[in-house]
Amino acid sequence: MEQRISMTTLVVPDVAEARRFFESGLGWQLNAAPSPDVAFYQVPGGVFALYRRDSLAGEIGRDVTEAPTGAVTLAWNARSEEEVDATFSEALAAGAKAVKQPEKAFWGGYSSYVEVPGGHLLEIAYNPFWTVENDGSVTLPVPG
Repeated sequence: MEQRISMTTLVVPDVAEARRFFESGLGWQLNAAPSPDVAFYQVPGGVFALYRRDSLAGEIGRDVTEAPTGAVTLAWNARSEEEVDATFSEALAAGAKAVKQPEKAFWGGYSSYVEVPGGHLLEIAYNPFWTVENDGSVTLPVPG
């Protein structure tokens, strides 16, 4: 198996509400929505999807209606602490709930967390030790 993840899916109770958050609130561009139960967004290196919880349960034949949310986090890396602050405010204005205000992190960066519609956690952070490039690859500093 090739080392990659092709798609990350958030299971949400209300796809329309989650779409409003990502599209109207954060300015993401929808790639496809083949039904009201699913939405796809192109992201560097893969696809990000929203899927209605009860529809996913029907597709896989397993009850996921009571599955916990927030056990896995998504992360969005900024290019500066100021960009973390601005994006955190943007997410709140779009309907996210504050979980952790932006602050210096124990690991040397700057980090915050919000809860997006559907109950999932999104970390908004700046890591001064590496850069996430536009294609999704990570650039580490050259040892000196």
